[in-house]
Amino acid sequence: MEAHPESAREHGVIVVGGGPSGLVVAAELAQAGVDVVVYERRTDVVQSRAGTILPRVLELLDARGWAEELIARAREIRPNPLFRTHMWAGMKPVEWRHLESRYGYRLILPQNITEEVLIKRAVECGVMFRRGMTVETVRQDDTGVEITAVDADGVRDIARAAYAVGCDGGRSVVREQQGIATTGHAATFTGIVADIVLDNPWPEGRRITDNDRGWLASFPFGEGVTRFNLVHAERMHADPSEPVTPEEVRTCLREILETDLDFASLHWASRFTDATRIADRFAQGRVFLVGESSRIHYPASGVGMNFCIQDGFNLGWKLAAVVNGHADPSLLETYDAERRPVAQELLRSVAAQCAVQFAFSPEAVTFKRWFESAVMPHPAINRCLGLELNGLALTYPTPPGAGPLAGRRMPDLDIQLPGHLTTVGTLLRDQRLLVLDLTGDDRLRGLEYTTAPVDVVSGVPVRLPEELRSATTVLVRPDAYVARTWEGGEQTADVRTEVRRWLAHAR
Repeated sequence: MEAHPESAREHGVIVVGGGPSGLVVAAELAQAGVDVVVYERRTDVVQSRAGTILPRVLELLDARGWAEELIARAREIRPNPLFRTHMWAGMKPVEWRHLESRYGYRLILPQNITEEVLIKRAVECGVMFRRGMTVETVRQDDTGVEITAVDADGVRDIARAAYAVGCDGGRSVVREQQGIATTGHAATFTGIVADIVLDNPWPEGRRITDNDRGWLASFPFGEGVTRFNLVHAERMHADPSEPVTPEEVRTCLREILETDLDFASLHWASRFTDATRIADRFAQGRVFLVGESSRIHYPASGVGMNFCIQDGFNLGWKLAAVVNGHADPSLLETYDAERRPVAQELLRSVAAQCAVQFAFSPEAVTFKRWFESAVMPHPAINRCLGLELNGLALTYPTPPGAGPLAGRRMPDLDIQLPGHLTTVGTLLRDQRLLVLDLTGDDRLRGLEYTTAPVDVVSGVPVRLPEELRSATTVLVRPDAYVARTWEGGEQTADVRTEVRRWLAHAR
């Protein structure tokens, strides 16, 4: 790469793409004091694509103090936007109570409002935005990454940073510029998403149904709009580029719902497919892929944005620790090692759901009714499906002896501290490693960190879950995953060693 020009803007990290995953990465970095800039092609708000925030992501948002604002915004649209159940392969219910979280529900909220809240938080953290900029080149060398971008008037902008993160969607320029290949398959069917203002209010609100003519899900989407996601037995073979017409939507609705719905026009509509691709790697040198830049897939059960946001939380704190000099760059290798298997498991789940959900023969419909009524209600199966939908089916790689919970989601605990009750989510608000002494006896009083992002807290958990019954100390990552647990005995030296494994320069 040629030497970068003196006019290049200098930053700690460049984020390409200002959707939910890019906003989370940028906010995580800026909250930790990293100089971060977001390059975003769009100048207006996103169309309301994603509309569901699941329990695990609400836990992560709570760990930064953002969840309640999103819930409040959702209540402006619908008095009760919280749903305690969900679907899998179009069948219901998956009951969130099995996750044992204070967020035992999913939140219905249009993506444009989710982005509004995340943008506000990112700006508050100090994120800079360069809007209306199309990134054209992304080049890296041993010391950093340089990008060139152009605005609508053809004016070029050059920026350089220690690292770059591609959050620029399925047609990612960042991925292509780094020569990262993808594998997968082309579309085999086409569905429709349509936002409609009905002449008469849709009395059923949230509904999921199917028959031998197709499958449909509906839910209120604010300002009198009802969203319909559907796959029609015949129209599923339509060309993905074919415009969606009001008459087509009327016909599909009539045949699947077996009733007529009156509306004058489509508020917004688009086609989606089951085209599936995944990047061969999520990181290359100083460049990382997050969210849809690393994979595309059919939006089975509406969980895609949730996995993208979880990517952002996984990478953000690690990249901040490295840029700030608290961790060795080798920590960044765990991003691909942890998140790519989760994405692969997501694509496996999507393929399985599609195979069941969009089979419309009489025999297939009979099977779905049986599975829905006789199999899904079993608590163990229901919990398994809930973990899968939340991206929690896999355990992150951990070293031997790290404990049974290591690499898994930290249980959502209430913790009694001297003088007040708090939660694990609240203790993670400052985006630091958390050493949690569960005895309440301040057994780690000699363990102190003055410059490294580590908090040491002693308290007594309320309603301790079974998997933590014998644990006396837990090391919790900033993204609310368990790094290691300990049982009994003197642990100060062992905890100090484990902290240094994550933050190589912790002192």
